[in-house]
Amino acid sequence: MEWRCTWCGKPHEENDPPCDNCGHNKFERAVEQVPPAETDGPTDPVWVCTECGRQHTKNSPPCKRCGNVELEQRQPDWDDLDELGGTSYRDVLEPRYVAGYAIAAVLGITLVLAYAGVVTLPGMGRPPVPDDVAGAGDQVGDLSIADVEAAYVEQSNERREAAGVDPLTDDADLTWYAAYVNKRTVQNATGDGPALSREEMLRVREYCENPVVDRYTVFSTGPVEDFDSEASLAGTLLDGWEDRSDALVESQTRIGVDVHVAPNDRVFVTVAVC
Repeated sequence: MEWRCTWCGKPHEENDPPCDNCGHNKFERAVEQVPPAETDGPTDPVWVCTECGRQHTKNSPPCKRCGNVELEQRQPDWDDLDELGGTSYRDVLEPRYVAGYAIAAVLGITLVLAYAGVVTLPGMGRPPVPDDVAGAGDQVGDLSIADVEAAYVEQSNERREAAGVDPLTDDADLTWYAAYVNKRTVQNATGDGPALSREEMLRVREYCENPVVDRYTVFSTGPVEDFDSEASLAGTLLDGWEDRSDALVESQTRIGVDVHVAPNDRVFVTVAVC
């Protein structure tokens, strides 16, 4: 295998994320480690500290043991070959090494927590849902978009009940995902932003293994604000979802929906079901 997942290490034939095992979206080229050739011992001169006698393979002061900056070149002392092996346990216990290990541990824990979503670091975690989107995402006329989305879920569950399957519940993660994808889709359609990347679309796999995600638009025959109720608009939007039968699977339990009314009464809908 020439490629492997940078998160779980699973090998893959091609550089074609996401990972089949964990869903991570970054691969690295797998490198076969070649063991170093065995030798009888060092033959090149070594550099010895003039203060403590610590041997070093390179002339790179200060001394790793005592900090002295003067090293002199000598032939290796065969009685002290362990000195050539790198850092000894005494070096590891030096305060500067201990401090370095502590900092590395804190950074490692922080990165793990950031990946898990417990903490947020710059460049990591969820990006904010865009708020500078043309059209209406909160209110259109007397209609509340949030109530339209709630009615959309309610009517979806009525159809699931008629099909003999359990209802779906609103999920915060899927709702964020649907909102982010929908707003970005509107921005791209109105010329105010780039298209979503494959990695952004596949982010839903962080929340479930077999998601159903669809983006679609419905063109109103008249002003959207003329609908007599949120439920009426929600029913029209649900009927406009050609693949709505995909949300009637018994194993599905969660849903996230976002509705946005763009200029010219074009309604954008993104729905994610897990």
